[in-house]
Amino acid sequence: MSKLPLLDKNAYLSIVVKDNGIWSHLAYTDHYASREYILSDFTDLNPLRYRLDDELFNTQFWYDYFNSLEKVFGWDIVQKDPKNIFTFRRFLSEGDGISGVRIQIDDNQKFFNKIFSSVRSFSNDISLRVIDDKYMYSLLDGLSDKLGYEDLVYVDMDIYDCTVYRVRKVFDKKEKVERKEFTRSKINWDSEFAVIDSVKDSRFKAFLATDLTNGQVLNYWGNFVLNRMFSSVDPNIIDVLRAYCTIQNHSIYRDNKDKLIGFGTAEERSCLIISGYIPRVLGKSKSLLSLIDGLEFNGSFDCLWDLELKLLSYGKSYVNGPNAVDIILTRKDVVSLATKVMIPYVEAKVSNKVVLSGYFESLDTERTEFFAMAQQFSYISLPKGKNKTVFDCNFKNGSYLLPNNKREISFMSIPENNVYESLLIDARSRPVVYGPDSYANKIKLQMWINDNKA
Repeated sequence: MSKLPLLDKNAYLSIVVKDNGIWSHLAYTDHYASREYILSDFTDLNPLRYRLDDELFNTQFWYDYFNSLEKVFGWDIVQKDPKNIFTFRRFLSEGDGISGVRIQIDDNQKFFNKIFSSVRSFSNDISLRVIDDKYMYSLLDGLSDKLGYEDLVYVDMDIYDCTVYRVRKVFDKKEKVERKEFTRSKINWDSEFAVIDSVKDSRFKAFLATDLTNGQVLNYWGNFVLNRMFSSVDPNIIDVLRAYCTIQNHSIYRDNKDKLIGFGTAEERSCLIISGYIPRVLGKSKSLLSLIDGLEFNGSFDCLWDLELKLLSYGKSYVNGPNAVDIILTRKDVVSLATKVMIPYVEAKVSNKVVLSGYFESLDTERTEFFAMAQQFSYISLPKGKNKTVFDCNFKNGSYLLPNNKREISFMSIPENNVYESLLIDARSRPVVYGPDSYANKIKLQMWINDNKA
């Protein structure tokens, strides 16, 4: 009996053009040998932003790009034709050829039309897709079913725009049937100078915890936006970015409260997926802090990270499973490890007391206890293990978890299904109050944030 083509050895190249960058993922699978991996590369187009209005995107650009990918991946992608006619090398074996190429272009990408037409002129062998609202709904609809979540939120945080997508099951009282509801909430700026000027907003100082003058804030922020840093250890940069991100999220929540309310506080399983440029710089703990405070999240949910756009690139392939027409991928290479987020109700008068105690144990580790104190934002990194891990948590001193005032919660970390790499317990009383000045915010953040390893 012949083997199904996609269950045999296969390699596929998927490229995403988004946020002024090119993300390339070359996936290889040999399911009979239990061998599966994804090679990734990122090209920042920001240094070329002043040339994006000329003929930068042309056939020569893509010819050079695919040739450079060969060197980066150590993989033969381009057919070396003596007549210099460009074709993709047909897949033969690991490291030699690909079975197909897909390029997905975000509809918000600058000079979208020029990029799209340049790809179409370059090669008819490339499958072209547009990342728009319709695409995101289809992707999230499939992911919610595949991952087993009834309420799924995807947050894309970039410097120039922030978009919150949500797909959830709702009961249609009129039709008396359950259906899925898709919503989008967005804020965007038309230029980098508008982004720089946005920190002049009177609300900005209310979230800032760094004692900088207005001129210093503008200088730090302006240089950060114009130079597009991908990492920074400068506490001033990190704090300005955190404040900016919190304001953007809160603006979205204020204008779209009806679309976002209830996430994490209903009976259904909820999941937050975080993507974009900002969380790659802020880090996981501070990204969650800005989202929880800006979007006013409560309750409990899982958090996944799409920082390399693997879900955006191969999410539909993963959802389709054996029915995929490009490549069959399993969860471990497409979906990130998870963070379990718990935001209990804590009385304002409770301070310096344990509001959550718990433990986890598995065949890899002995029983390990952890706890969270009132008025703290605790991010706990978990040890990696190969076996199932059981978590058991108890809320104390009047604290509980919505929606049903739960005082106990248990869950499991399961290999090949949903593995937790960290816990986030936000035990600050609500509403969270910043200010009245940067000095007060600095003291509060020092008191709130507690990052540690279990």
